[in-house]
Amino acid sequence: MKKILIIGLLLLLAFSCENKREKLHRDGEPDVLFVESEDHEMNAAIEKAKETFNRDFQTALESKNPQYSNFAIKQKFNTDNGGEHIWIGDIKFENGKYSGIVQNTPINPIGIQLGDNITINPNEISDWMYYDKNIVKGAYTVKLLRKGMTDEEKKEMDADGLIYE
Repeated sequence: MKKILIIGLLLLLAFSCENKREKLHRDGEPDVLFVESEDHEMNAAIEKAKETFNRDFQTALESKNPQYSNFAIKQKFNTDNGGEHIWIGDIKFENGKYSGIVQNTPINPIGIQLGDNITINPNEISDWMYYDKNIVKGAYTVKLLRKGMTDEEKKEMDADGLIYE
């Protein structure tokens, strides 16, 4: 339960042609942040996640280090207005493929829903994360969006004791 709550707080990211980083509040769900597809900072964060995925995420997952937990991957799903980026948790790597459980409720009909077990498309990975004790590793898009949060939003996000370096 804590894992789903934490990943939910780390937000659902949807690309669209809306105003830069507009927020949609949903009762009982994490807020949705809309980011322009031309957002250079966000695109750089996604590229960093892709560049480091095999070296950092896959290596950590395969290490079976007991201090590592809550492995998650964010995947882009194409929509009519760009794409929606959804966190997938409970990651498993078997037979050369990643799979996991959908951690967010999509806002667009994209063929998946909260709680579905899916196979991850490696070409559509837009971020990754895991915890090294209480330090969040990866989470490049989350850390970028965190920079724009109010002090109150950061305090709420930090209530679980995680450290975002």
